[in-house]
Formats: sequence, C-alpha cells, structure tokens
Amino acid sequence: MTPPDTVTGASITLDGVVKRYRGQAKPAVEKLDLEIEAGHIVAFVGPSGCGKTTTLKMINRLIEPTEGRIFIGGRDVTRENPDKLRQSIGYVIQSGGLFPHWDVAKNIGAIPRVLGWDRKRITERTEYLLDLVGLDVADFAHRLPKDMSGGQQQRVGVARALAADPPVLLMDEPFGAVDPITRVRLQDSLIGIQKELGKTIVVVTHDFEEATKLGDEVLILSEGGHIEQYATPEEILANPATPFVEEFVGSGATLAHLTLARVRDVTLDSVVTARVGESSEAAVGRARAAGQRWLVTVDVHGRPLAWPSLDEVATKPQVNAYVDHRLPVVASSSTLNDALDSMLAASQGGTLVTDSRGAVIGSLAIGSVMEIIQGRIAEVRDDDHSTYTEHTEHTEGSEQTSDGRPTGDSEPTESGASS
Repeated sequence: MTPPDTVTGASITLDGVVKRYRGQAKPAVEKLDLEIEAGHIVAFVGPSGCGKTTTLKMINRLIEPTEGRIFIGGRDVTRENPDKLRQSIGYVIQSGGLFPHWDVAKNIGAIPRVLGWDRKRITERTEYLLDLVGLDVADFAHRLPKDMSGGQQQRVGVARALAADPPVLLMDEPFGAVDPITRVRLQDSLIGIQKELGKTIVVVTHDFEEATKLGDEVLILSEGGHIEQYATPEEILANPATPFVEEFVGSGATLAHLTLARVRDVTLDSVVTARVGESSEAAVGRARAAGQRWLVTVDVHGRPLAWPSLDEVATKPQVNAYVDHRLPVVASSSTLNDALDSMLAASQGGTLVTDSRGAVIGSLAIGSVMEIIQGRIAEVRDDDHSTYTEHTEHTEGSEQTSDGRPTGDSEPTESGASS
C-alpha cells in the first residue's frame, strides 16, 4: 500500500496482554505482545474464537485486560480513565451504529460536543468529513439514518469516528453487512481516507482477501489470541510461517495474490469528461478531437455519472444529469479482482477508474486485467484455478462496440433520460 501523505496516527503496543473470562478454563487471549506502527493499517484475521475482536476492544478498554499493559503513542492507557480514553479513539462497528433519531450532522458532532467544541468548529468539521467520505453536505447533513442505504450509513459511521481527529481508528467487521460492490467501494474509501489522514487503523475481519487488501500488515491469530504470523500480505503469501497459516490461506492464495495487484499498477486508458450543464456540442467536439466515440459525464466534483455515446449526448443541447446506477466504477486503490467483479456485475468489458476523492481519472479494459491476472496465476503456480475459471467463463465474448467503448452484453446508456 502506498504510504499516507502525512502521519497523524499514534503507535500501539500490547505488552503481555491477557484476557480471562470467569468460568472459562482457557484465556480468550493469552499473553499477546504486539507492535503497531503509527500511520499503518493492521488487519486482524483468524477463525471464530481466536480473540481478534476481544483484542480490538481491549485497545480502547471496552473490554478490560486481565493482565498486561497497552500503550498508545507511548502512553500507558491501562492507567487512564476509560471514558476519556474512548473519546480519543475512533470506533466503527458493523452497520455504522448511528443514533437512529439523530440526523447525520448531529451524529457526526456527538464526540466534539462532549469535548466542548463550539458550533462553528463542529459544522466545519462535519462538512469536511462528509466530503472526505464522499457524501454531499447539502444532501446528507440533515438525513436520518433510516433514509440512507447501508453503505451510506457506514460512511457516516466512519465520519463520526473521525470527528474529533483521533490518532487511532478501531474497526470491528466494518463492511460485513453490505453488498459486495458497496463493500469494495467502502474499502477503497477507507484506503483513500488513510492516504490523506495517516491515522493508525486496526481492522477486524473474517475475510482474508479483505485483510490483504486493507492491511499494511496482517495479524493472523489462532485460538487463545496466539500469533501465528504478523507480516505484510506479500510475506504471508510468499512464506507462510506455520502450517496453520498455510492451511488458513489455503485455496484462497490465488485470489489473495490478485488482491495484491492494484488498478494503479496498470496503465489506464484516457477518457474525455463533460460536466453537467456544459454545451453538448462543445463536449462532443472535444471527444471527437481525442478520437473517442463516447465520453463520461461528471458532476461538479469530477465524479462519474454516466458513460454515454456521443450520439446520445448530441440529442440534447446540454449535457444532462442522468445517473447510470449500474455504471462500473473502481478506485485506483482497488484490486484487479475488484475491477473484474465490477465489470461482471455491470455486464461491461471495462470500468471507469477514480482517484481517492471519486473523480474519474481513466478507464480500464477487461483485456488488460485478464492479461495481468493470467500472469499472476502463472507466477503463483496454484493448481486450484476454480475462481479464475469462473471469471473467465463469465467474461468470454466480451468485446468492444463499434464506437470503441469496452462493453459486454449491454452498454452504459442515458436511456430514459430524455423523457
């Protein structure tokens, strides 16, 4: 993963941490020693009952350790007031955990209000964070959680956790309750946020593919909080430390190797964009001069809305605001597997690529992805090609349309926009 622009996070150290529950013969976590570097994302992964969530909750003392000490930025937080400690640590749970009767702005401002921030500062922070997580302030600031999708609620949950600018962000299965496409976008959003803010982030997940995508380092735990391996995703895949790790990674190794290959590592195709309200004649002329037969319509932030042909654009005097909800889009931080899934879900032979703030920066054709995937699989020499074969079968017949735009069974369109 590319390093953050700045580091505002703090190191985390677990020194001989033990958790015993009354009535249980074995500790849930037995003498755990762990060093997490400031500004890194570390993913905790392992089978059920391995103590990963218990360990996460001991960091902010939602669960009190039985023995040992925990340091954040060199401070022994086991000696601090737990309520004040939790106010200084961001915490995100599955489904966002928002207060249902508070609107978005009030939810985000909860901790700053407790800390005594003035109204102007809270409003400015709320607006900044909504933009950071990709939600329009005018549209979302006063919505209630029930009026948002699961993915939108989770974005607000991340914004709320970051509201008081904490050095540490703890995330417990944060993306487990959303659909696969939304999950990919939330993962990419988190990577983009980390690139900008440089927090120290600890993520608990049951999904090894997600762990390798998000984590600068991955901590694999077995029963009792025993560390089987703590290393970069590349090192774990290349050199599993124990038979447990080898079995845990298992048949998912090929897919995990694809997780290490990012869209940003591939040369993108250029695209021509047109903003809503722009003269259609000017936009079409610009695209034709670039040798294109289609363009990408974008909002004021450069975020893609649709992928129409020039003939479609030319039917109206101005570029309209039609939104194609099936538009295939991935971030530059997305994996090649994400990109392939995006194309398959939309029945397209290509996908648009955006930066960390969601602005379109290019496109990626399925041929480029498949070529790299085939090379990766050859390198890994994995005998189990089941996942790859399934993808290949679904993508057979993908081709380019006569206008040069990558597509599968259907095309991006403005259908219905003219009515």
